[in-house]
Amino acid sequence: MTKRTMVAVLALAALALGGCDKRRGMTVRTYPLHRLTFQEASTLLTPYVDEGGYISGKERFVTVRERPARLDSIAAVLKRYDAPHVVALRFQVIEAGDFAGGDSAIARVEAPLRELFRYRGYRLVGELTVRAMEGMPFRQEQEGLQVAGSVGEVTPAGPDARVTVEVAVTSPSGSVTTTVSGAPGKTMIIGTQKRTGGGAIIAAVTPEVAGP
Repeated sequence: MTKRTMVAVLALAALALGGCDKRRGMTVRTYPLHRLTFQEASTLLTPYVDEGGYISGKERFVTVRERPARLDSIAAVLKRYDAPHVVALRFQVIEAGDFAGGDSAIARVEAPLRELFRYRGYRLVGELTVRAMEGMPFRQEQEGLQVAGSVGEVTPAGPDARVTVEVAVTSPSGSVTTTVSGAPGKTMIIGTQKRTGGGAIIAAVTPEVAGP
């Protein structure tokens, strides 16, 4: 081996060792994505990945190879920009029928109820509040009432602010199942005819975005 060849071999060996050193201590961690796509997450996280590390994944997962401290920083970044929103859903379950009298507990929604359903009387059957996470199912029972479903995509603010909820409300008088979508703070009204006895069972749902 000539002196020049030996120098070249040593140089290549040094480069290889340098590359190994850059990767030394690195580990791999996979993070679920809630609101960001993989492409959006990759763009966000690329500045946090040094030479020797990598980002891969697809759809709702991103995998990163980096040192543990840097992976912790990446987790904090994703928590800030990708954490699912928490939504408080206030349900008022209402019975409508051919009976006289009103109910002060539903005074706030009685006017739109009369526009939509046009029954003689409305009274509150019960109410409950559920805290649910974006993209996750929820279920709660209270005094004969049951609400179940899931919260879809949440846009918490701006002109396109919207909460989408797939919901099933069950009471002793009947049940109603549907998907509704509306702005945070806006009451959405769903209803169906009762199984027996005439009238209708109605649910007024008001979503409030509690935060990420």
